[in-house]
Amino acid sequence: MITLLHGDQIELSRAEFNRLKAAASGKEIRSLDGRTIDAASLTQALESSSLFGGNTIVFIENLFGKLGRKVKLIEQLAGIIRGSTSDVVLWEEKEVGVTVMKSLGKADIRLFKTPAIIFQFLDQPTLALYEKLVENEAPELIFTMLSRRIRQLMQITDGVMPEGMQGWQAARLTRQAKLFTMDKLKRMYTLLLTMEFSIKNGSSPFSMRQLTEKFIYDNYS
Repeated sequence: MITLLHGDQIELSRAEFNRLKAAASGKEIRSLDGRTIDAASLTQALESSSLFGGNTIVFIENLFGKLGRKVKLIEQLAGIIRGSTSDVVLWEEKEVGVTVMKSLGKADIRLFKTPAIIFQFLDQPTLALYEKLVENEAPELIFTMLSRRIRQLMQITDGVMPEGMQGWQAARLTRQAKLFTMDKLKRMYTLLLTMEFSIKNGSSPFSMRQLTEKFIYDNYS
């Protein structure tokens, strides 16, 4: 069986990847870094017999994302995976293209995609948008993305372009960064770290949702 986990909602897809790995009891687990593997080493990893004489499940990270539009190579690697008798779980840190999905054949493909409303919220955090978001998304996920946005705004304010950011994204965040001073962003980020710590050590009487609502009201109202 082939399983593909992909999309920009990395926290959720990664959690599912780790859950599948933890659930693979009774099988020999092999973990591969797809960014450094080639066709020959992939074939060897998939075809070599289990040391314990049982079933093998192979977990591969970021095999296809690096390939871009190299269709022949994508099809070659996908063909090796399809021809294997081992179970294979693929994890990609971003959404893959149609070529990859078609090349994998009858795979269990699961897309973890961030809903558009969360980007609306990150661009203009309001309590109304937050209340809509938490109807379907975990407060912890929203908190993580809000913290990342503040870090990105701090980088841009400091003249550093966040890694992997497209031009249109940088332009949008640059406009947003102008609404804050660096001191303000630092205070906000410190507050977010304090909130996270209080939740993890159980010292806060409030939930993550309640703390985030207060943060939005105090800093964006």
